[in-house]
Amino acid sequence: MFLVGRFFGPVVGGRGASSPLYLDLSDIVEHAVWHATGAGIQRVQLEAARGLVHSDPNVVPFSFYGNVWRDLRTVIEETGSDNERLHARLRGYFPYPGAQPSLFEPRQTTRLAKARLGALRDRLVRRPPRLQAGDILFVGGQFWMSKAITKLCQRAAARGANLIVLIHDLIPLTHPQFTGHDFAEQYWRMLRLPAHFIVTSSFGASELEAARKGLGAPHAAVSVVPLAHEFPGALRDAPPLDPPTELAHLAGSPFVLCVGTVEVRKNHLLLLSVWEELEAELGQRLPKLVVAGRRGWKADAALHKLDALPRSGRIVFAEAPSDAALGWLYSACLFTIFPSLFEGWGLPVGESLWFGKSCAASNTSSIPTVGGDLCVYFDPRYPAAIKAAVRRLLDPDVRRSFEAKIEAAKLRTWAEVASDLGGIIAAKGRRALSALPRRGRLRAASS
Repeated sequence: MFLVGRFFGPVVGGRGASSPLYLDLSDIVEHAVWHATGAGIQRVQLEAARGLVHSDPNVVPFSFYGNVWRDLRTVIEETGSDNERLHARLRGYFPYPGAQPSLFEPRQTTRLAKARLGALRDRLVRRPPRLQAGDILFVGGQFWMSKAITKLCQRAAARGANLIVLIHDLIPLTHPQFTGHDFAEQYWRMLRLPAHFIVTSSFGASELEAARKGLGAPHAAVSVVPLAHEFPGALRDAPPLDPPTELAHLAGSPFVLCVGTVEVRKNHLLLLSVWEELEAELGQRLPKLVVAGRRGWKADAALHKLDALPRSGRIVFAEAPSDAALGWLYSACLFTIFPSLFEGWGLPVGESLWFGKSCAASNTSSIPTVGGDLCVYFDPRYPAAIKAAVRRLLDPDVRRSFEAKIEAAKLRTWAEVASDLGGIIAAKGRRALSALPRRGRLRAASS
């Protein structure tokens, strides 16, 4: 494991050896108060955050949710790699926004009242630090969900702090029809800032360059840090164990797995139609299709179909699976399918490979970067192309050929991602120190 402090040397920024790297996890908290499990961006952010937090005591993971500043290091250290336990702990810190006390549940009323009073107290006494020249603020999540974080970034940049922002994708700008809300203004505000931007692929870098050029924004450093194939907590090529209770009915049945939030961009409606056509053509020779993900936006027709499915049918909806359930699904499936119309990365493709399973994958955007030559690709706009890819992987000899290539391939881990991020952050710290006046550098080094 890399050490941030090893790269920084005696100082981070200009305030001495104890100067922290501020790591924003506000959107993790926002997600946790509504959901028991995380989606793709939350899982990416937590794995990167754990690597940074465990590497150096000067990393300060924080939340500014509800305008309340909280240091989250203790909860991250105590919950280890258990995302569901982390979500539960975070819900205990913050009152659930939509919850209403019940007259018939006095314990719930007391708990909510205490939580709300605690939030009010914290809002009055817990204030974010005044980030200044030499400090480093890393924003790796859904900054567009929080005006408070956008403003924090603007203030930090105005004071000369070093701002590093991970851009997962530019969908609100390039494909606004795929979003549930209009987040364009939040993106424009962030892209105008003098930040060091990190993207996950060369495709993302070209999109970012075009967007910032259109803005007339000043030149900014851009680094490419690919995400991992690794599924956290699972050994590579892990064999299936006993299924979780809620998936026991799938044990012994061959199935193909599709992972992702059920939203318009993921193209579930066309996939369901394709599977129905394949069932008419192949009958019982067609494996089940398991759709695993939470409910999303602009996908009412697909969700209506999934809700109306018979339990004994060829399509199964595994709604909002736990990490344990998702790991079992990956390990037990024949192969996976990922028909998304557009991605900033494509986490389920890499995770499929981690379990030794090939993927019938969309050939758009960054997805081929994730899968390389280990997947069967198709144009996600055309049912015939999807069907051809599925038919190819239904052939056991073809699957075995791909699985042998996957076994021999070098797959990327989250430790490597965290190391790459740490190198960028460390270089930023060194440049911040060298930019200080000489008197300030001497004072910082001696503190």
